[in-house]
Amino acid sequence: MFTALVRVTGAGRLADFRERLRWLLVRDPDAEDYSEHHAEGQLEYRFTPKKGIPFPALAEASGDFPELRVEAEWEHDGVRGRAVIENGRVVDDERSFTGPQGVHVEVADDARLALAMVCERHGETWIGYAASAERHTYFRYREGELTLISPTDADAELEDIAFRLVDEWLWYDEEEAPAERARYAQYGHTVRGANLKSEKLSLLRRASGAYSTLGSEAEPLRAALLSQWLNPT
Repeated sequence: MFTALVRVTGAGRLADFRERLRWLLVRDPDAEDYSEHHAEGQLEYRFTPKKGIPFPALAEASGDFPELRVEAEWEHDGVRGRAVIENGRVVDDERSFTGPQGVHVEVADDARLALAMVCERHGETWIGYAASAERHTYFRYREGELTLISPTDADAELEDIAFRLVDEWLWYDEEEAPAERARYAQYGHTVRGANLKSEKLSLLRRASGAYSTLGSEAEPLRAALLSQWLNPT
């Protein structure tokens, strides 16, 4: 379940912000239904999205009305978060992660996907999926030995694990993805083979560029992926 609440406050042009945001959402092909619950001195929007909160539209509208404060709160499959946008930029981002473990995502300064991985432990064996901007692989890891598995050889179990990462975080150049392409163009980002969804990118770049729910026991696996697959010598 994904629920979100967005409030807009401040001594400014709330009515104009409302119309600007409505204009942006109408033209966003990925925009989803929402309801409005406004009060004196405050705009309030409620979402139950399938794809995500429309952060790019909120940020663009915020940039047009720098005197206003946009605050978003959400809960998604046990993960709670809060972000504040002012003058088009995220100035505060807090999350309490209680959702699925085994995910690690890093982004470079130029918005390039440095590493995204998801893993799951089965006894003494780790299995999972990893992607960078240029390539991707499935893998098994046991007793310090990393085995890379071609996407054409991945079984249903590996693919199911990969979907947990891909559905929430990634989109690929082979997809049409008109909304993501438009947002990348708007922000001057280069589209590569694998890319972070724009909503995730806008938050991640303001949260030190990394997100991880990997436990310490999975760190040797991540290190092996870095040294043997991502940056082999």
